[in-house]
Amino acid sequence: MLTPLTKLKPRAKVAVVGGGVSGLCFTYFLSKLRPDVQVTLFESQSRTGGWIYSCTTKEESGKAVMVEKGPRTLRGVSDGTVLIMDTLRDLGKEAVVQSIDKGCTADKKYLLDPSDELVQVPDSISTTLKFLLNPLGKGLIPGMLGEWFRGKSPHPEQDESVESILNRRFGNNRISNNMISALLRGIYGDDVALLSAKRTFKKIYYNERLHGSNTQALFDNMRKKSKDKKGNNSSQPLPGCLNDYIKAFGKDRSKLLTLSNTLKKYPMLGLTGGLETFPKIVRNALNESNNVEVVTNEPVIQVIRHESDVKTIGLKVESGDKYEGFDHLRLTITPSKIAKLLPKDEDSLSKLLNEIQSNTIILVNYYLPNKDVLDAGQQGFGYLVPKSNKNPGKLLGVIFDSVIERNFKPLFNKESQNPNSLKKYTKLTAMIGGDMLNEHGIPMVPSREVTISAVKDALNHHLGISNKDLEAGHWEFTVADRCLPRFHVGYDAWQEKTEKKFQQVYGQTVSLGGMGFSRSPGVPDVIVDGFQDALQLSK
Repeated sequence: MLTPLTKLKPRAKVAVVGGGVSGLCFTYFLSKLRPDVQVTLFESQSRTGGWIYSCTTKEESGKAVMVEKGPRTLRGVSDGTVLIMDTLRDLGKEAVVQSIDKGCTADKKYLLDPSDELVQVPDSISTTLKFLLNPLGKGLIPGMLGEWFRGKSPHPEQDESVESILNRRFGNNRISNNMISALLRGIYGDDVALLSAKRTFKKIYYNERLHGSNTQALFDNMRKKSKDKKGNNSSQPLPGCLNDYIKAFGKDRSKLLTLSNTLKKYPMLGLTGGLETFPKIVRNALNESNNVEVVTNEPVIQVIRHESDVKTIGLKVESGDKYEGFDHLRLTITPSKIAKLLPKDEDSLSKLLNEIQSNTIILVNYYLPNKDVLDAGQQGFGYLVPKSNKNPGKLLGVIFDSVIERNFKPLFNKESQNPNSLKKYTKLTAMIGGDMLNEHGIPMVPSREVTISAVKDALNHHLGISNKDLEAGHWEFTVADRCLPRFHVGYDAWQEKTEKKFQQVYGQTVSLGGMGFSRSPGVPDVIVDGFQDALQLSK
């Protein structure tokens, strides 16, 4: 949350709604920081973990195969990734951590150009030249050379779209329509013309506000680093959240710094058994905790507030049961889902929450055993589709899971081997829809048959996979319904207004988490947010 929270009273009762990774980690951190507090976590489904879903299914021969139906990797440079890895280490599970080496095959990323050819995102002189000669690279050189001289926003105090700030800073719309539209579709499933620069492209937004341009910001930062070096500032700083983490849990600073520096060497990290291994491990730890109860298969349908007792709050679940007497309620579901839980007399708060809609992402998994159908020049992490591509199938991108899995290396357990490294198979995940499903204001989801047919056409056209191989593969279809809040222009102002309104109505009895209310929507970000809010409530 952006707004501060106050310390819980001794032996307080806390309810958490939402058993995704945000709710799980908030519960885990709070239960460790305050063993006297009793935490009850409510999850509507039979499983916890939310949109992180490493699903084990069976292909046609009956063989079990794991497919990711959500995120599958973590960024090594993220502070939240440090918290994840240290938590795994605390729980004796560090052996599951896998890494992708910088510059390896799986570290290659591609974009789809207007003629449906894969173009590698530059990582060398030769790939840079190829990219600049492609239509996707048009406008990049003049845009960067002139960036220093272009004026700032006439309204620096206002938010604007990512497209708006990029077009102004680089003097053309090619960069936003090509590279950045693809990147943000891959992260947010949304349109660069609608996404908030202040929320989703903070670095460029604040570079312009504070330095005048990104080029000037680069020079200013270089001067600062040089000055710090001359000042013999030998102690390497840790970000504020990691310093708080060290103090809160009595961690060894040098060990955490070493871990942080180690993780930064790797562009991506994963886990044996899929990314859901992490929420499963946290869930198992909560099951063994004396001060935590996890209630599954019980959708919360109403928040109960008593005028006679404003210091406590209750919940009603679908079965009709009521849980009363909570001193604090943590909500980690999306804003529109929170709106459905509020009492009818809080209509203004519900309307405010309903201002933020969420995008639906369709995931299609393809698995073909005993054969790698990707050519040598296509091997990589996957590809994203920019706005400049006609894209009739409404494809956001395709992830090459089999390439990632073959390139994983154990991070901490160096003696173990990757069992997939020499196997021949193909595993791909196509991501479809996002904002492109919202042509009529609400997500219009095509059928399984229509969607898989469109994905087959795309894989045949973009990657040259034969119809025979496509028909021989195993297919999975998943609709992640309204899973990603739409971070449109003005989102930060909306969040601040909403949090203040909640505090006016509920005081300190309610806090807001999850993707809709953390500082950023990624898995590591919601975990940092959960830790920081748990820390505020504990001290």
